[in-house]
Amino acid sequence: MSHDFDDIAIVGGGLAAVRTAQGLRELGFRGRIHMYSDESAPPYDRPPLSKDFLTGELDTDGLHLLNDKALATLDLEIHLDSEVVALDPGGRRLALADGTSVPYGRLVVATGAQARRLPGLSPSPRIHYLRTVDDAHALRTALAHASRITVVGTGFIGLEVASSVRHLGLEVDVVAADEGPMIGIVGRQLSRWLTDLHTAHGVRMTNSVVVSSVEESATGVSLTLGDGASRSSDLVVVGVGVSRELQWLREAGLAVDRGLVCDVDGRTSDPFVFGVGDIVCMHTGAEHEDLQHWTAAADSARRTAHALMEVERTHDLGDGFFWTEQHGHRLQFVGTADADADMDVLSGSIDEGKFVAHLRSGPTVTGVFASNSPREFLEARRAFQQQATAGAAG
Repeated sequence: MSHDFDDIAIVGGGLAAVRTAQGLRELGFRGRIHMYSDESAPPYDRPPLSKDFLTGELDTDGLHLLNDKALATLDLEIHLDSEVVALDPGGRRLALADGTSVPYGRLVVATGAQARRLPGLSPSPRIHYLRTVDDAHALRTALAHASRITVVGTGFIGLEVASSVRHLGLEVDVVAADEGPMIGIVGRQLSRWLTDLHTAHGVRMTNSVVVSSVEESATGVSLTLGDGASRSSDLVVVGVGVSRELQWLREAGLAVDRGLVCDVDGRTSDPFVFGVGDIVCMHTGAEHEDLQHWTAAADSARRTAHALMEVERTHDLGDGFFWTEQHGHRLQFVGTADADADMDVLSGSIDEGKFVAHLRSGPTVTGVFASNSPREFLEARRAFQQQATAGAAG
């Protein structure tokens, strides 16, 4: 394994890592790119893990981000099962878990995030977290022998798993501490609509409760909730957000907050170290903003590739776009929404589950949400972007 200081090392093997490598090649980088991933699987896409892959409609090959032709074109050297445990910025070297030390010219940290653990809910054959393809394999196998599951959490993962499990014909209980599903993202009115959507498909939804105790047995799991109620099931799936492994970066002297602190172009406090994707905590003015969602990770990789190549580009920070699929509804959102945001339906019908809506804070439109209306959403998104651009220019 030979390196020189013109090499670029990418730590991580997910979407942001791959998009960074692709961006570098598209911009003319001809040096060597080494990718170090702590997983055994080649780079894959995570969104299907809680949807088509979980239901068996997509196999492992369908997850791959790079086919053989794309990999050959990238000329990317991928090192699987290669966990980076330490960083020496002064010597520009990475320490791997197997004791190997490798140099780098410039480093891109793309380690993403991990599923946040809840006290008392340690992973086991009956308690599952979903972040990696191995997690998804284990859950898919366990579901084949289950009839009822409990999902803890009403974020993306929890709701998508609930939808997929109902698609498989299993009974589903969802419990969460939040006041309503995705309430902090889409606001109270749409959160109620999401509750109704899941309830209509047979999901039992309970919000504003915490898990106070857990009992596992040979036959199942019993959760006692903070209000004294209990939920018994064959399996529990926990989806309560993410955490980031920052200790090795902190020990290397890099600035960290909720994530690796970067500017909009992925530059860290070290001139030879960059960050992309979910690991990043972007520094904008006095605020630190977490980067999450598929589109944001891809956008940050594109900006960072330009910075690495010292090619100017517009600082397009994205517009907060995300999508999710739940119970046959393709849900799309752009912008932001307070919990108390007002909602105006632009087209379609909420009752029919096909609509586009504006989210407002007072007179200001802060976001656009759509259900099963991709064409109308695209038009509303363009108008929203034009409004945002005009507002910034004004």
